[in-house]
Amino acid sequence: MHKNEEKFIEDTRYKQCTKEMFIVLVFGVVNFSIIAGLSMGIGLNKEAEEVRLVLGFPDWFFWGGFIGSTIVVILTILIVKFLFKDMSISEKEDDS
Repeated sequence: MHKNEEKFIEDTRYKQCTKEMFIVLVFGVVNFSIIAGLSMGIGLNKEAEEVRLVLGFPDWFFWGGFIGSTIVVILTILIVKFLFKDMSISEKEDDS
């Protein structure tokens, strides 16, 4: 190492950002699985006569679109509340 080179100190926020990135990637797969899984599981290969209506919507759309999306929104709130960390983006990290 040369005299003029400073020792690199990794910002502690990088580890948290990487963790949050992986959480979001996994959650994206979970999101797709819940909504598409419910919709396709209920409605795939059904004849039009077999489709039931729930509150005026086809059952596959109601369960996948409304209920699946509600589950995903609740999971998003829980993930942000318990797994994400509020961090400053300024150059100097606050001690508070």
